[in-house]
Amino acid sequence: MTFSICATVDGRHGVAIATKAIAVGSTASFVCHDGAVCTQATTNTPIGVRTTRQLEDGVPIDDAVRTQLEADPNADRRQVHGVDGTGTTVTATGDACESWAGHLDGDGYTVAGNMLTGESVLEAVGDAFERDADRSLDERLLVALRAGEDAGGDKRGDHAQSAALSVFDPETPRLEHDVRVDEHHDAVTELERVYEVARTTGEDWTERYPAVDLQRHPS
Repeated sequence: MTFSICATVDGRHGVAIATKAIAVGSTASFVCHDGAVCTQATTNTPIGVRTTRQLEDGVPIDDAVRTQLEADPNADRRQVHGVDGTGTTVTATGDACESWAGHLDGDGYTVAGNMLTGESVLEAVGDAFERDADRSLDERLLVALRAGEDAGGDKRGDHAQSAALSVFDPETPRLEHDVRVDEHHDAVTELERVYEVARTTGEDWTERYPAVDLQRHPS
């Protein structure tokens, strides 16, 4: 029911995700100081929480996710993927995830999805992310999400119902680094609109209130 991308670039970690269900940003995507991870298909939110905690303890993401899935009696229904600050990636799609389901990984990023129109959705996400390497991480993730939506996205409808973007940025955190659409008839388009509003508002805030600190993940 979901497609998503996790990525790390120059100390910044982020996730973009969309699905034909409500409030995906509150249950499936996670970022922290040391990486990004998504739990989807039959979502298990504690996997995301525990994985980020282990990342912050210095555990590589592949070891952290493997530990979580080995302890999960429903691991065959899970899809988990992500990347840590070293660029180590992990991708896992259980055999019981509904088709089409699969994943791919690249240099510093992972893409995964289930209940999609086909593998071309993930290929479109990855290609778009790589193509816009000169842009900021948040922009690249949003462009990648749009590419997946335009390639067919979730097979259950013409458009995603919820979507989210989350970025950990230790240097210049901004409003547009943490935005979500919990329910909308065209969630990716609405996420793009909210992102743009947050971007322009954030610029204004920075100018008017230079001491504001928007970091969601303080040291």
